[in-house]
Amino acid sequence: MRGSVTLQMYKHKLRGSVVVGVSLAVLLGATGCLPAGEQSGAQRVDVGEPLMTASDSTAGEGLFPGFDVNSEVRIDSTPFAVGGSFIGSAFPRDGRSMLSFYGFDATGTTWRVDTNPTCVGTAPTQVRGEAAIVILDSSTRNDGQGVSITVATAFSAADGDVLWGPTEVPGPSSGTGLLFANTPKALTSERTPATLLDAASGAVVDESAGPALYEHHGTALEGTADNFSAIDSRSGETLWASAELSPDPFGVSPAASARYEGSYGPSTGGLVIVEWADPAGAVAPVSVIHDLRTGAPLGRVDGTPSGIAAVDDASQTVLFTSQYAEGGYVVTAARPGKGLLWAKEFASQAQVSTIGAGMVYAQVDGQAARIDLDSGTILTSGQYTLPMAMLPNGTALFPTDQAGTYTVATPRKMPAARQTGPSSVR
Repeated sequence: MRGSVTLQMYKHKLRGSVVVGVSLAVLLGATGCLPAGEQSGAQRVDVGEPLMTASDSTAGEGLFPGFDVNSEVRIDSTPFAVGGSFIGSAFPRDGRSMLSFYGFDATGTTWRVDTNPTCVGTAPTQVRGEAAIVILDSSTRNDGQGVSITVATAFSAADGDVLWGPTEVPGPSSGTGLLFANTPKALTSERTPATLLDAASGAVVDESAGPALYEHHGTALEGTADNFSAIDSRSGETLWASAELSPDPFGVSPAASARYEGSYGPSTGGLVIVEWADPAGAVAPVSVIHDLRTGAPLGRVDGTPSGIAAVDDASQTVLFTSQYAEGGYVVTAARPGKGLLWAKEFASQAQVSTIGAGMVYAQVDGQAARIDLDSGTILTSGQYTLPMAMLPNGTALFPTDQAGTYTVATPRKMPAARQTGPSSVR
C-alpha cells in the first residue's frame, strides 16, 4: 500500500450527499504488519467463535437482586458499555494474529473488528448522534522495529459498520475524548501536543485557540489551563471563553479566576469542572460544574476528588464523588441543561460502579446500593455483587470469581423496594 490512496465510503451523509474520505498512507520504506494489498485501519471481520456460553446454575448467586442470568462471556480486557453494546477485546491466540474487539449484548456477539496487537487504543464517541467506538490501528512491525503510522477508525457500537476513517493520528487517546497524542518515552511534566478529531467526520480540527485540552461528542476545550475556550469541533465556532465565565451564584470570590485542571477526569461527559481560585490565596478554591456546551454554571462540588467521574451517555448525567477534609464523602449528580440534580452524603467511602436504565449502582457505607438516578433516593442495599457495566435497556455485566469471565444478566420486572438509611440528600 506504499504511496497508495485508500477511499472509504462513510455510512453517514453530509448536506445530502455521501461523504468520501481520503486517507494517504505512506510507509516511508518500512515493512508494515498489514498484509500487502490491504487498506490501513482496523477491519470488521466475521465474528467467528462465539464469546458467549450458557451459564452454570451458580452464576447468579450473590448478584444484585432484580436480574436474571442470561449467559457468560469470556474476554481478555475489562468490557465497557458504549450505546447499546458491551465492548471488549481478545488477545491473539489459537491461530489469530490480530487483536480482536467484540461488540455483544444479551442476544449474543454482534460484531468483531480486528486490529494490530501492537497498537492498542479505543475512544468512545458519538457520530451524528450514533454511539460509536474509535479503534486504532498501526503499521508497526510485530518485532517493534521500523517506522509506523497510526490511524483511527470509528465503528458503530450497534453493528460494527464504519462511520468514518481511517484518519492518521500521532498516537493513542488519553481518555479525554478524540484527542490523540504520541506517548512520551520518558516521564515528563510537560503536556504532550495532541491531535483533535471532529466526532462527526473524523477530520483533523485546527486548534486555533491553542492545544486541545478535552473533547466530548463534538465539543472541545482548547487553550491553556488559565485561558481556554470551548469550540464546536465540526464548525470551529467558539462557543464560550474562560474570560467570559461567571461562577455565580455559588459562593466564589469576585476576584477569583477560572482554571481548568481536568478534575475528576479523564472524562466528565458534557460537563467540566472549573476551579475558581482567589489570586491572593486568601480563600480556598471553589470547584464549579459548568456546561461544556454553553459554559453555564450548574452547581458546586465540595471536597476533593475521590476517583473519576461516572458518566451516563443515555441521560447525559455525570456523577462526581468527593471527600470532605473531615473524612465524609459526597456524590453529586448533575446534567447539562438541567443543573444539579442531587448531592448525597455518606459517612464512609462511596464509589460508583455503573449507571444505567435510570439507576446508579454504587458501594456506599459498606453496602452495595441501587440509587434512583434522578432523585438520589436509595432503593435497595445489601451485601451483593454490583454490576460493573450496564446498557440503557438495563442489561448488566457482572464480574465473576474467574479472571476474564463475566456474567450477562437482564433486568427482571419487579417493583423496587425503597430503603432509607442514615445518609441524607441535600
